[in-house]
Amino acid sequence: MKSYKYYIIGALLIMMGSACKKDIFNLSPTDELSPASFWKTSSDATAGLTGCYSNLWDITNYVLPYLDVLTPNAYSNYPWEGWQGIAWGNATPDGPGGIPVIWEGAYSGIGRTNVFLANIGNVEMDATLKARMIGEAKFLRALYYFNLINYYGGVPLITTPPDLSQATQPRATVDQVRQQILKDLDDAAAVLPAAPYTGSDIGRATEGAALALKTRVLLYNGQWADAAAAAKSVMTLAGTGYALFPSYRGLFLPANENNSEVIFDVQFESTGKFSTNWDILLGIYNALYTPGWSSIEPTEDFVDTYDMKDGSTYSPTNPLADPTNKYNNRDPRMDQTIFRPGVNYEGLPYPVDSKGFAGIYTGFSFKKYTVYDNAPTPVVTENKSYINGILLRYADVLLMYAEAQNEASGPDASVYDAIRQVRQRAGITQPNLPAGLSQSEMRAKIMHERRIEFVGEGLYFSDVRRWGTANVELNRAVQLNGSYKAGIMDIRKYDPKKNNLFPIPQHEIDNSQKAITQNPGY
Repeated sequence: MKSYKYYIIGALLIMMGSACKKDIFNLSPTDELSPASFWKTSSDATAGLTGCYSNLWDITNYVLPYLDVLTPNAYSNYPWEGWQGIAWGNATPDGPGGIPVIWEGAYSGIGRTNVFLANIGNVEMDATLKARMIGEAKFLRALYYFNLINYYGGVPLITTPPDLSQATQPRATVDQVRQQILKDLDDAAAVLPAAPYTGSDIGRATEGAALALKTRVLLYNGQWADAAAAAKSVMTLAGTGYALFPSYRGLFLPANENNSEVIFDVQFESTGKFSTNWDILLGIYNALYTPGWSSIEPTEDFVDTYDMKDGSTYSPTNPLADPTNKYNNRDPRMDQTIFRPGVNYEGLPYPVDSKGFAGIYTGFSFKKYTVYDNAPTPVVTENKSYINGILLRYADVLLMYAEAQNEASGPDASVYDAIRQVRQRAGITQPNLPAGLSQSEMRAKIMHERRIEFVGEGLYFSDVRRWGTANVELNRAVQLNGSYKAGIMDIRKYDPKKNNLFPIPQHEIDNSQKAITQNPGY
């Protein structure tokens, strides 16, 4: 990746790839692309907007599956991937991995959306379609900026086409950027369709996507009543068809992409630039099973948090506890999310060594976001994964509503109902929560539910930081019990004065001539 000042130049040349539909557009002339020759037709506008979507790949591909590594939910053994250092509290502004990737990918996407918004007015095309495309671009700009403030805090706020002078623009405050995000989302929601797209438009932003992202922005800022209202607007939005997919496992399989639960996702493909490597990263490092690397593995710390199938907490004396395998009879989401001792992996028993230690590093492997299952499935080779990365889904809207409404008004019937829907999805059917919970008791239940429901989807790191529990959750030892790491403690460190934000990549500070200041502690 080049530094930020090069993104300013590069964003002027709109890429013809897309995370929505990766078509190759045949433009003339083929050796020249400039605003004067390009922004003429609706096809030009479509191509320009396609380039705005393409940076979703950058902020998702080597980011989304790793974010849980920053929490006790998961472990990564390879420091060169850049995430281990963040988990250990020793990330640096020059560090590899997500620190520069999120920043650079987001600003490249922002540059492209700004170019698009500045030039779309020159295109002669259907007015309704033009308004929709402007809404899509504003949604994308809001999404890119939300990623930036979530991980870095205040950042340079740029809403005009790239210019070299922007390289020395200082940081705006988080509140200033957030207000721009909310304005873009309101503008987008007003013009985007509620109904899901079909055909070649599948994957584009909708009204529901704008409102769901608005919910997340407000929730993360503790604006409880507003967040509950935004979530409710998604839940009651006519014509969307939003509903929980009847299979939790199936929700994350290629055969069921773009289903009723998906509000917005990244449309990965199996060939070319816009595939991923998720099956390799998550697949077990054992040649008998898959060609995986075990780059990301769920921890015992996380797996132990699954309730029993009747909703009770596990203990050896629980009547449902199986003395031969403590992971039997758990919340059905466990075996739809992970591989563990006692189940099959690709038709073979999950590996356990002669000393009784399972798997590779932690004793468990992820099933979610891989094609692999208990029965044999075709293996996926390197950089050929294509399961879409889900960024917004209906279950999250329901649990965001439950959390916001509980904080705003206490655990009323609507809070119970939203959680009930998630817990009683077909194939899950966890019992209702006990009646009469206090606000704090309900808060604890929602925190648990979010950890279980969204593991591997990159939300828990943000959740514990905004809940104020990061100093406990991210600042302790995690036991590793895999055959390669038997009995080793992974020491996680978190300083709330420093590690609540990522460091700004050092080359961005240098290229800004120090106009961009570093986050505290780095």
